Amino acid sequence: MDLKSLKDLMRFVEKSQFVEFEYKDDEIQIVLKKKEAFVAENIVAQPQPVVVEAAKPSQTQKAEEEKKVAVEDTSGLVEIKSPMVATFYRAPSPTSPPYVEVGDEVKKGDVLCILEAMKIMNELEAEFPCRIEKILVENGQKVEYDQPLFLVKRLD
Repeated sequence: MDLKSLKDLMRFVEKSQFVEFEYKDDEIQIVLKKKEAFVAENIVAQPQPVVVEAAKPSQTQKAEEEKKVAVEDTSGLVEIKSPMVATFYRAPSPTSPPYVEVGDEVKKGDVLCILEAMKIMNELEAEFPCRIEKILVENGQKVEYDQPLFLVKRLD
């Protein structure tokens, strides 16, 4: 599938009422998901980013096995993973301080970082109260779907 076809497909899914669309063949798997639902006759509370996941099935299975091993080695820490292929940013702008530092305690809903995908800035929020133990990626680094970004200790 070429880039133009993928972009056309993404536009189609974005404008449709689909919440999720999946395409799979021998070489590629594509899953398009809408993050936010329409609110009151197409008035949108926030932009509706479309998440694109693409991976060859054999690579996905191998990566999942490696991740299981990594989780076991973290001795009680939880990985916060990227929900999409994107560019990782620690701060809202180059001159702003980072959202979080190692040792910071965050509440559920606090912003941890920004993930930029297709010129859309997506804030990644904490799903539970935690303390940041380690930041696993560098500012401006490209990240893959399901790649660990932070190691945290749950506080609840």
